Amino acid sequence: MKKTISFIAGLLLALTGMAQENKGGISGFMKEELEDFDKFMDDADKDFINFMREPWKEFEAEKPVLKRVKPEPVKPVVYDEKTAPKSEKPVCLTIEEILDMTTSEGKQKPVVQLNEVDRIVFDKPEVIVRKKKDPKVIIIEEKPADKPAVQPEKKPVVEVVEAEPEAEPAPVVEAGRRPEPAAEPRLPVSSTPTSPLYRGESGRSKIAYGGLAFYLNNSLNRKCNLNGLNENAIADAYEALCNSDYKPLLADCAQIRKDLRLNDWGVFTLVRQVADTYCGTANESIVMQQFLLNEMGYKARMARKATEDKMMLFVATDCSIYAHPYITLNGQNYYNLSGNNEQCQFYMCQKDSPKAKNSVGMQLKEAPLFPGTVVSSTHQAKGSAARVTVDVPKALMDFYKDYPQCDYSVYFNAPVNAAMENRILSSLAPLVQGRNEADAANILINFVQTAFQYQTDGQQFGYEKPFFVEELFYYPYSDCEDRAMLFSYLVRKLLGLDVVLLDYPEHIATAVRFNGNVSGDYLMVNGRKYTVCDPTYIGASIGMTMPRYKTVSAKVLKY
Repeated sequence: MKKTISFIAGLLLALTGMAQENKGGISGFMKEELEDFDKFMDDADKDFINFMREPWKEFEAEKPVLKRVKPEPVKPVVYDEKTAPKSEKPVCLTIEEILDMTTSEGKQKPVVQLNEVDRIVFDKPEVIVRKKKDPKVIIIEEKPADKPAVQPEKKPVVEVVEAEPEAEPAPVVEAGRRPEPAAEPRLPVSSTPTSPLYRGESGRSKIAYGGLAFYLNNSLNRKCNLNGLNENAIADAYEALCNSDYKPLLADCAQIRKDLRLNDWGVFTLVRQVADTYCGTANESIVMQQFLLNEMGYKARMARKATEDKMMLFVATDCSIYAHPYITLNGQNYYNLSGNNEQCQFYMCQKDSPKAKNSVGMQLKEAPLFPGTVVSSTHQAKGSAARVTVDVPKALMDFYKDYPQCDYSVYFNAPVNAAMENRILSSLAPLVQGRNEADAANILINFVQTAFQYQTDGQQFGYEKPFFVEELFYYPYSDCEDRAMLFSYLVRKLLGLDVVLLDYPEHIATAVRFNGNVSGDYLMVNGRKYTVCDPTYIGASIGMTMPRYKTVSAKVLKY
């Protein structure tokens, strides 16, 4: 590392000294220096390969961490005004701890520990009476997205006016700001059918990814050959890849990443697909995956299972991943992402590639762009005009289906597909326009409570599967954490209010920081009042807590 830094520093100093040279001189000098740098990195690769030939150390993976160890409610709780206590007053709920979710959940420490909070008494929250008929989800049709989607009419998004602490809820401004028009889903201009990446030519092989067909450089096709699984055989296969003309393939992957707006996890799945296509065996695919990821700068280490001739791939990520075995190296967790989630013993090289500097990021800065087939679905709230019809990209659902279970921050902060966001917000914005915060929030919570049918992940999938917002409009059922994500998204987008998650031992709810004086159960978070809003307490207004959780301390997940 010190040698690399010294080399780069020397290169920069030399370039500064050449600043007054003519353009041709600088170009020639740069070429020589870059060639020297490439040679330096090649030497570093050779050192790494030689180290790979040394005996690998035996490790044992840590057991997978389960996100939820207790079951969620099998059925949603329904609020019954007839049986609800008539004189019950809103209460200030207790908090177990507040977690700072601006960093990865696995590294968090409590920011504030609240044991006692002064009790403030408010009027009884207003009750919204709703019918008890079960909500119904309608999947209308599956159709190819071969025509441009119709842009929804622009509707004003709610804008809230600050209210005095003791005043009534602030009315929403009638002439609020208008939503930014989202771009139509389409491939960038650079990705026209004339590009070899999309039409193919000699020296390229077809690879399916994201519902599309790509034609990637095939210089690595069948170039990874294992003659055994001992250290020398694995190092030989890795060295053969280093000596190949692999950079055009990296360039193709970089272009696909740009065109499809992939995050790091998307790049990992692309690399996995390429390696599976270009390799003859699963073990050879693991070797190629590490090589390509290392060349892209990601920390990935292959391992050999101790009890059988099977290779595994451990990858460093920027947040906790649940239900996957892992090993901690130099203070960072590497997760087994090769499909075998059993805890086991294995052998691993004790050194990272000199090019592996970054962990694989699980956060999404923008929604992936997958053209192709869409599925249309309609969701209608009970006792309300709230109704949303959206076209859900099938390839995006496939991408999210294989997303490993991550920290809640990944789902909470994930951007929503542009076309879906336009349709969702433009459908609901007119219903909350001009209303005070409490009324607007009640409309939104009623939509989430009654327009979606409830099942636990165990009932629907057989395993824990947190949803991104788009997935609630695709699958027939959703659970409490999924509804909490959707409600928090709607409140932040349409009302502009801050939302925290309330993480109970067997439940997830939300709490909203209203500007006005909204009555109901609440929590004090860092000196600010957040009113409880439970999207799974069917028929309950904002400010109402499920009876069983009134005396249970929750962890507050604040973003």
